[in-house]
Amino acid sequence: MKTVYDVIIVGAGPGGSAAAYYLNQAGLDVLLLDKSEFPRDKTCGDGLTPRALHVLSDMGVLEHVEQIGFNIKGIEIHGRKGNRIIAPIPTHETYPDHLVIAPRLKLDHLLLEKAISKKIEFQSSVRVTGIENKNDKVVVRSSLKGVKIEYWSRLVIVAVGANINLLQKIGVLKVQPEMILAARGYYEGLEGLSDRIEAHFEDVPLPGYGWVFPISKTSANIGLGYWKSRFPWKKPPSSARTAMKDWLSKSGHLSRMMKNSSSIGQIKGYPLRVDFQSAPTQLGRILLVGEAAGLVSPLTGEGIDFALESSKLAAAYIVEMFEKGDFSNEEIRGYDSMLRKHFQKLFIFLARIRQIYVNPTLMNKYILATKRYPELKDLLIRVLLSQAEASELVNFSVIRKIVFGI
Repeated sequence: MKTVYDVIIVGAGPGGSAAAYYLNQAGLDVLLLDKSEFPRDKTCGDGLTPRALHVLSDMGVLEHVEQIGFNIKGIEIHGRKGNRIIAPIPTHETYPDHLVIAPRLKLDHLLLEKAISKKIEFQSSVRVTGIENKNDKVVVRSSLKGVKIEYWSRLVIVAVGANINLLQKIGVLKVQPEMILAARGYYEGLEGLSDRIEAHFEDVPLPGYGWVFPISKTSANIGLGYWKSRFPWKKPPSSARTAMKDWLSKSGHLSRMMKNSSSIGQIKGYPLRVDFQSAPTQLGRILLVGEAAGLVSPLTGEGIDFALESSKLAAAYIVEMFEKGDFSNEEIRGYDSMLRKHFQKLFIFLARIRQIYVNPTLMNKYILATKRYPELKDLLIRVLLSQAEASELVNFSVIRKIVFGI
């Protein structure tokens, strides 16, 4: 084991493994740490958008991901009283024309194997207890099977998802971040599934939505997520698991789909951070990627694509620092500026869209308006997939069509 690494990465999910892969491609010495033994499950919606698939293609694993997942060719958005939108995944000059639903038990293991196949040093069952800047290095304090170990590096990438305890402990995160509360379960023996994902806005806590993400022709990841209401008098559900069970019992559409189904395991709840607009992304030589930096869509709750993309960007930024030999405070602080330039505007408008549209009245009006203005359907799908300027959905001309039909 080396005394000092170029980079230590804490967290071997999609973001951590992608960062390890790209750093190793540049010839850097990397240590990848995770608290779990792999393969391990991760509670998630399992959706891989075209943006995510684009990075996976660049890593050379897209074909394998498609083999372990289920290809999705379209999207259904269900509003009130049976109103719905059905649309194909749009073509794009850069991104694939489909989605993939890949259970994290398989996806994360595949990406980790891709990273360590390039001779990345990987250590599992390591519980990181502290990370501290020490002059021109960073020390990662940890415990391995009860034995305390210190690892040293020039830089550290933190890719621990929604694990805010570690971020609070090392002094990166000082306030409670904005969260989506979500729950999901796996079901088999379902009827009426297609090669489309479904989003449901009826009989769910709002702002929020339910989903059906097929993982085969007869099985799916079914879940629900919701945000804290802006209205203090609205009492939130007692838990995301309770809200999901309530939705499953009320939805006639799901009752028909699930009448002969059985659950695979239990419904599991989990939080999602959606606070990138104000989240810290760096503390000295400690850099955050993915959900650790709040990079989860504040509109859809999707985060794997942003984890992969931000990790690729972080790796490129770090490689440039090593090439220049410049680890000054000013250079390291430029990491935040780079992420802001790439993601800030998008996240601001995704949050604004959620505030405007994710309510029972306006979402249904939007669905009805697409019958008169088909271009609104294409715009919505492209914005949901982050393939169009999100600001277009809050354009006055668009809102006028939806609200007044003119």
